[in-house]
Formats: sequence, structure tokens, C-alpha cells
Amino acid sequence: MPLIPAEFLLANNLAFPRLSPGSPPVTSQVRRSVWRAHFDVKSTLFRRAGIAFAALQLSACSWFSFLHPAPDTQHAAASLGVAPASEFVYMPARNGQISANRIENTAMTAIVLKTNIDEAVRNSVAHQMQLAGFNAANPGRVLSGRIEAFSVNDARAPAVWTLKVHYVVREVATQRVVYASTKTVRLKCAKFTNVKIALDDTVKLSVEALVGDTGFAKAVE
Repeated sequence: MPLIPAEFLLANNLAFPRLSPGSPPVTSQVRRSVWRAHFDVKSTLFRRAGIAFAALQLSACSWFSFLHPAPDTQHAAASLGVAPASEFVYMPARNGQISANRIENTAMTAIVLKTNIDEAVRNSVAHQMQLAGFNAANPGRVLSGRIEAFSVNDARAPAVWTLKVHYVVREVATQRVVYASTKTVRLKCAKFTNVKIALDDTVKLSVEALVGDTGFAKAVE
């Protein structure tokens, strides 16, 4: 008896086809063929669902930060350098509240980074300033920052990342302060997400708040 294609059985949502009276019984080979095809389909669906879930987790913060688009103003003509990590002091670590590479967290003791917080935030700020159009070559002014608070509240979903930075702009030649302001931002994010992505998205909001400040715009003209 010719084998009944497994595709026919699956397409018609039937475990086995209904045969007319007098037809030969379904063989064990047909049964194995059906279940093998059914298992392959389910395995493929589970793999695709897993990939989609992982992508969603990694991009969760990006979806939340999409609600805060970057300002339209570009500063291609403005020359502004970004100070080294030593001038982005992480105050919770300096005060002895937490180690230099940890972010305060409610669910666990802390979130641990491979690098210190001052370096991670500084590098992310420099990247965002570059994307905003600032020219760091031969700058007449330099941006530094004091990281006053950095924490994650993930007792409930979504988690909330909070970053408070006191930004200062100084003239290189005279060290005169031409701008100073504190920016506090909050980012809603998935509880289980990539820490690097969440940090960068939080810093992105902070830089957007800085660049959108009219006082800052006048200071770097």
C-alpha cells in the first residue's frame, strides 16, 4: 500500500486519515512518518519562538527609549571635548556606598559591570555626543560630569533605571565654568535585559536632556 504523505495529515489537522470501509489499515510506518513530521514542525516553531523572545529581551530598552527620540538639533559646528573617566566621578563609590563597578539594584545586591561605572558612563556620553554632531577635535571647551546616582529598581516589571549626573562645561584655556546643570533621567526597561544596552540607553536619555538645554546650547556656541 502506498504511504499517505505526512503533509496531508498535518494540513488537515488529522492524526490519521479516515479510510473508506474495506481499506487496508494504517501501517506502523505511516504512523512513524506522521509523528516524525509533527515533531519537526513543533521543533522549528519552538526554535523560532526562542529567537524572537531573545531579540525582544535585548531590544526591550530600545523600545522604551524610542519614546524619547533624539533632539533634531545637530551641533556639527560646535567643538566640545569629553573629559577622561577620572573626571566622571562615581559618587556612590567615592562615598563608600558601593564598589566602583556596581550599580545599586533592588532585586539583587548590585549589577556588576566588567568596567568601572565612571568609564562606562564616560564612554557612552562621548559616543552620544559624537552622534549629536559635536566635534571633539581640538576642542575649546570640555564636558565633564559627576555621577551622583545610578540605580535600578526592578522589584516590579518594567524595571526603572535612574541616572543623575551633574554636567560641567569648562573653557580649556582658562578653566572657567561656562555651564553647569544636573540632569536626572529614568528609563523603563525589561527586568531581564542586556546591562550594556540598558546603560547606553539610559545615558542616551541623559545626553538628550543635556543637549536639549538652551543654556548648554549657548555655552557651546
